Amino acid sequence: MKLIKPLFFFLFTAILGTLQAQDVHFSLFNMSPLTLNPANTGAFFGTARVGGIYRGQWYNVSDAKGYETPSFYVDAPILRGFRDQDWIGVGGAIYNDQAGTSRLRTSATMISASYHLGLGKDGKSVLTLGLQGGSVQRRYDTRDLTFGDGFGGPNLLYDVGNSSDPLRGGSNSSSRDKTDYLDFAAGLLFRSQINEQSNFELGVAAAHLTQPKYLFDQGSFTENQSDVNVEGADRRPMRITAHTRYEWALTDRWSAAPTAMFQASKGATEVSLQAWAGYMVNPEMQVKLNFGLGYRFGDAGKVLLGLDYKDLRVAAAYDVNFSQLNDATNYQGAFEIAAWYIIKIYKDPEVKQTILCPKF
Repeated sequence: MKLIKPLFFFLFTAILGTLQAQDVHFSLFNMSPLTLNPANTGAFFGTARVGGIYRGQWYNVSDAKGYETPSFYVDAPILRGFRDQDWIGVGGAIYNDQAGTSRLRTSATMISASYHLGLGKDGKSVLTLGLQGGSVQRRYDTRDLTFGDGFGGPNLLYDVGNSSDPLRGGSNSSSRDKTDYLDFAAGLLFRSQINEQSNFELGVAAAHLTQPKYLFDQGSFTENQSDVNVEGADRRPMRITAHTRYEWALTDRWSAAPTAMFQASKGATEVSLQAWAGYMVNPEMQVKLNFGLGYRFGDAGKVLLGLDYKDLRVAAAYDVNFSQLNDATNYQGAFEIAAWYIIKIYKDPEVKQTILCPKF
């Protein structure tokens, strides 16, 4: 029975560590440009861009509260660069990722800046360097967790007489149930208008550049700290993201846009492919319907839908789970909805822009 306390703590900490290691990610990754790549900051034609995205998943798993991730951002091209064809962009993004019954919460406020370097006087190609930095806060709450009698009752999990025990939500547990750190990212983005009918985009970004310490204060959930000794890396591993998109007009109304995204972090990889199609429903009103399918290897298929109306874009995605969790999820995964709006408060220039805002 003496082994139950350290065993439970080890399992509990391992679960928290696994959840902590998961970065925020979206099926509609192009609709969250600043979390995808800081070089996307100010990479559009307009005065400012305001947008947001919401992801919810695993609500149908028994007794689970699911996972929720809302995110909001704003960015703008604010200054001309050293040359007439260059410009500087700034922006900010916030997100709040809440996971499961333990309410493991990750909140971040990030500020980003970018320099867009026009390649050639015609401005048909642009190379961008983006930087991002901000503060991340992590919290968890065990008050909604319940433990079966198989563990011998709550007395084995915490000291009944100790009101400061973190598993009881005591007032002195704040140093263990939260952690704050600074985080930084950088990215490169190349965009080019190949001809009148097609555009190409390729980007790469590195997150957690300084590999900050991110684990909770391990401490001990028992009176005797020698009962538990948890070993493991306490730094957030760097994440590399590569993404690309190629869009071309098939006819006056139809367009196609294959999209891909690859992520790697400490041996774990993610590959996501999407095939978007667009149909211009009303050219005069600038109404375009976007739809498609996607697949995240080893995890889920995606059903994609979107609509453009002038400078407003909305999109939705539904994941069909194909992983080993499909028995628990009944093949249901995540639902996402996203939107952005590009604000224009000045007249269009006489010279037609060649680099447009990112499209599917």
